[in-house]
Amino acid sequence: MRVTAAARKDAHLLQLSEMRLPLIAFIDVILFILMYFLLAGTIDAEERELAAAIGSGSPVAGDSGGFTPQVLSVSLEGGAEVARIGTRSARGRDAIAEMLRGLPKEPGIVLRAADDVSVAGVAAAMQACRDAGFERIAYQPGREPAAAGR
Repeated sequence: MRVTAAARKDAHLLQLSEMRLPLIAFIDVILFILMYFLLAGTIDAEERELAAAIGSGSPVAGDSGGFTPQVLSVSLEGGAEVARIGTRSARGRDAIAEMLRGLPKEPGIVLRAADDVSVAGVAAAMQACRDAGFERIAYQPGREPAAAGR
């Protein structure tokens, strides 16, 4: 009986080899987390370049005012989507692309759509911007229909 009681007593104690396994798994998890953050940090550099093209539409403190964004406003008039940039307006993807071809491409363009414009109308305006040669296109949704015609 004493042998079985001693065996039971030793069965509850952890051996040194059993204690090392959780430590090795913990080290592996830490290395995987470190690798994740290193890879996520390198992807972030590309997203940082997009921030210059996205604007809130309101003036910001410290803004020098030297850069005037090119804003293409899309609104619904008479049941059809109308795109305006400045005083010029166009209907349809090809007409919008033709209107945008003469603009400088480097600063990019901001596409501002009214709330009542369909997704297809916004997609057509975005594709027209691509067709005209713009690579930097920022999208600003959610303007009231009455405010979009200004």
